[in-house]
Amino acid sequence: MFDYTGCECKSCGKKFTSEDDIVVCPECGTPYHRECYKKEGKCINTELHESHKSWKETHEDEKAGAVCKKCGNSLKDDQLFCDKCGAPTDFFFSQGGKPEEAAREETPNAENIDSAMENVYPFMINYSDPLCGFNPDEKYDDTVTVRDMGDFVGSNTHYYLPKFRNMRHLNLKLSMNFPAMFFPELYFAYRKMPLAAVLVLILKTIISFPAVAISTQTMFGDEMYRTMLTQMYPYISEFVEKLLSLDLTHGAFMTLYNFTNILDFVGIFIFAGFSNYFYYRHSLNKASQIKQQALSSGGNVSFALKQGGGVSAALLILFIVLEIVMQFVSIAAVFLIV
Repeated sequence: MFDYTGCECKSCGKKFTSEDDIVVCPECGTPYHRECYKKEGKCINTELHESHKSWKETHEDEKAGAVCKKCGNSLKDDQLFCDKCGAPTDFFFSQGGKPEEAAREETPNAENIDSAMENVYPFMINYSDPLCGFNPDEKYDDTVTVRDMGDFVGSNTHYYLPKFRNMRHLNLKLSMNFPAMFFPELYFAYRKMPLAAVLVLILKTIISFPAVAISTQTMFGDEMYRTMLTQMYPYISEFVEKLLSLDLTHGAFMTLYNFTNILDFVGIFIFAGFSNYFYYRHSLNKASQIKQQALSSGGNVSFALKQGGGVSAALLILFIVLEIVMQFVSIAAVFLIV
């Protein structure tokens, strides 16, 4: 038996409840409240009588839900595009889609649907795609596209490309980078930014000099350690005595030590928060140069970007060695100064 609960009475327009006394037209099946049908004296659904259709058939069509206005395909309530012809739905426009975008989506093409999805949800990440589902031809500047940046970055594009998009579209410069927080010079070296790595290494060496001086004095303050080293290297005895005679834990030198500690914390914040932006600017400039050179020489742009970008384990190892060497240089500088 058909359940009329929730359907409307053709006469009074009120919805039926499970308690209502309902009668139906014997010809078309249109339901009425018994009192309403008596009041009308006949079925007033003349459209169905003229078309020779039944109320149940038309009602089932209405319950079927939304349909595509272009091809008549049945749609889900939250469907953005027709899965048959690709045309935008009413739900698409309710989510911020624009009429000019709708005109581009009417082709039953998967790329068009992905493009329109990106217009509605521009920062969604597709982890199955190295380019995160972003439009490969979208430009960062007059030369470099998303595809170019993907080739240049190489590894970990799912981390970098969304951040680069935020920096370009939202002008966001601050984002957390934990490797750069603790080892900025090694991070820059690994990402093929040797000049930045050298500058950071020199800066860190200078800032850490007061701490190295105090720790060296403390180290030679141990009599057993001092005796062992002076016996092995007698020529440093004079330097050790001068170093131990200095008062490095008070006065101006201690003020300098505290100041460099503050600089060290400031540096940690800067490298942790802005290294991704530094890498974004480097990638954009370097990729533009490489692409222009490849185009002018007739070379393969993608190959050139992958060769010029990416990461370098050799540079990483080199700077690990340099960092160890700079620690010894700092200790030698302490003896030269005293």
